Amino acid sequence: MGLMSLTAAKIAELVSGILHGNPDAIADDVSAISSSKSGTLAFLGDAREVHKLAKTSASIVLIPEACDPGKLQFAGEALIVTSDPFTQFISLIPNFRNSTTQPAPQIHPTAVIDCSAVIGPDAYIGPHVMISANCRIGARCQIHANVAVGENTTLGNDVKLYPNVVLYGNCELQDRVIIHAGAVIGADGFGYQFREGAFHKIEHYGSVILEQDVEIGSCTTVDRGMFEPTVVGRGSKIDNHVMIAHNCRIGQHNVIVSQVGLAGSVTTGNYCRFGGQVGIADHVNIGDGASLMAQAGVFRDVEAGQTVLGAPALPKEQQAKIMMAQTKLPEMRQALRKLQKEMDAVQKKMDQQAETPESIKLRTAA
Repeated sequence: MGLMSLTAAKIAELVSGILHGNPDAIADDVSAISSSKSGTLAFLGDAREVHKLAKTSASIVLIPEACDPGKLQFAGEALIVTSDPFTQFISLIPNFRNSTTQPAPQIHPTAVIDCSAVIGPDAYIGPHVMISANCRIGARCQIHANVAVGENTTLGNDVKLYPNVVLYGNCELQDRVIIHAGAVIGADGFGYQFREGAFHKIEHYGSVILEQDVEIGSCTTVDRGMFEPTVVGRGSKIDNHVMIAHNCRIGQHNVIVSQVGLAGSVTTGNYCRFGGQVGIADHVNIGDGASLMAQAGVFRDVEAGQTVLGAPALPKEQQAKIMMAQTKLPEMRQALRKLQKEMDAVQKKMDQQAETPESIKLRTAA
């Protein structure tokens, strides 16, 4: 049961959709279209998946304009045709579900805050938080349990740090940055110099800057620069378990999916997309709007707008041809072996013909 119930007629009004079916049908929660839960609102995002309507238990479904309700098999009560079912479904969820609530402003008595730190109005500081010297915490920030904030770190307004986040010293988090549990921002970069038979640590004096509206997933790490900052640009979204090495500069509005690894000094343009488990070698430049598909191994620069695939990463069309050819390698190998046998047989026959008595007599006479 959700927060409230809405009729199909009311939902159609809210999304400016066209109602087909029972206007009094009621939804008191939301669900996936594949869910077996009845009395709910669901959405169909792709007109090619209309077969799901015949099996859904949802009472009301938002469908795209490409669908013809009169030709659909639907197990529920009402269909609502709308221009963007997914976006409008998302807009309706708050009617049925509570979002994460803003905790009441407080500083928990177990928090350890240096006397030189400045805490903005309406901040929430949770249990066992540590805030070091010369930190500045903006208005309405949420710093949850066991977070450690290193010295000289600045948080803008409305920043959210979930439990067990670690910010090393001298980091800058601008307005509305969100960092999820267990992420580490500002650790030393992986920099060593090999001399006299040993690896010697290179100290890192830079920082990390996370610009406005950046979101960092759980257990992700962003290392500090050697002497310049590592930067994640405005609006970029970084998934769980991502590694961003020292001196990287991530552009604005990038999307980086889980288990991506960026080696040191990688630079990316704006609006780049990185699929899961992409690996990028050091000092590579990724152009604006480039897309790196899952598990791409990138060793050289990628041009703006280009989509690359595979390891080593190549333009998608070129790599797709290679991958298709690779699937035929067993058959090609068998065909090659058969051809080799046939060629061997022909050669043997030619050799036998060359050794007739007449050919031997002629060769001897010569």
